[in-house]
Amino acid sequence: MMLGFDEERDENFDLVHLNKVSEPEFQVAAITEAKDDLSAAVRTARRVYPGLLPASLPRHVVIKPNLCDITSWETGVTTDPRWMAALSVELRSIRPDVQIRVVESDAISAYKTYRSCDETFERLGFVSAAREAGIELVNLSRCDTIELRLDGVPMPVRIPELFLSEMLFISVANLKVHPYTRMTGILKNSLGLLSDADISSFHPHLSALISGLHLLCPPDLCIIDGRVGLEGQGPIIGYPVRMNTILFGNDALATDEAACHLMGIPPHQVPHLRQSAKDLKRSFGQYKTIGEIHPKPFVFESLETHRAILTKFRIRRFYQRMDLFTSRWVDRAHRLRHNPISFAKSAVSKLVGGRRGQ
Repeated sequence: MMLGFDEERDENFDLVHLNKVSEPEFQVAAITEAKDDLSAAVRTARRVYPGLLPASLPRHVVIKPNLCDITSWETGVTTDPRWMAALSVELRSIRPDVQIRVVESDAISAYKTYRSCDETFERLGFVSAAREAGIELVNLSRCDTIELRLDGVPMPVRIPELFLSEMLFISVANLKVHPYTRMTGILKNSLGLLSDADISSFHPHLSALISGLHLLCPPDLCIIDGRVGLEGQGPIIGYPVRMNTILFGNDALATDEAACHLMGIPPHQVPHLRQSAKDLKRSFGQYKTIGEIHPKPFVFESLETHRAILTKFRIRRFYQRMDLFTSRWVDRAHRLRHNPISFAKSAVSKLVGGRRGQ
């Protein structure tokens, strides 16, 4: 049964129907026929999904766009800078003195070329957009960081300290295919929490890394701008496809699932979505859509490449585990040879301690 809206429509929008459900755990609002009035998109989303933004805000808001290349948003590759003004208006309607930061890191591309975050901000129009909206731009590669360990990731990660403070975190992603992860959305945008420019050493552990970063700092507001998506090879090479849909949610996994539905991709085919669902102890499908989604299967030219990459990552993880195993036994042999009594005491202590723990 569908329940229609009685409210007045925002210009340039076709208000879609609202699914009548009984208090679902997670909801995703799909705004269709979205033109270029992003402020109207946010207002519409707040009206059909009243809990989208909280009634009160902390002093600080952090917005993470998707700026993976110096390519205009019309290609479906990067975030439209006009989101800054649209979001700032809504946020300041709740708390006028809120301080808003847009964050991104320096990057080294797949072609091993260095890209400055400051240059990216400038060339994609974020500097002027931030100035007009009264927003601060932050290069995470220049921030103070803290080193952390994440489950399933063998090396430590460095996270800017600002992500550990009280804030409202907004993630603005694009609707794209990706040769490593099948698709990229809100969860993969969590990689932007890393301050290092070169994250290639983490690639064999992407699923665990993405899930761990999401658990550390889950977005409070998730936006996937699907007015223009990207099919083909991805995530910066492909063909723009007009989808005329913007997804809004408060849960990253649910929002990415809705994006998969829109793209015609089964969520279980996306490795980091499977990992996140496992770590969150959830199954797929635990969300309801406010509005209608009109799926269009995205062309994915990198399917064989994707499979080959996953195989390569599995092989890398195997060799890393073997290296770690070998290093541990070499270390033990060295300690046994140079101080056998101390080694024996340590081994007995661990053995006894392990049995007590059982």
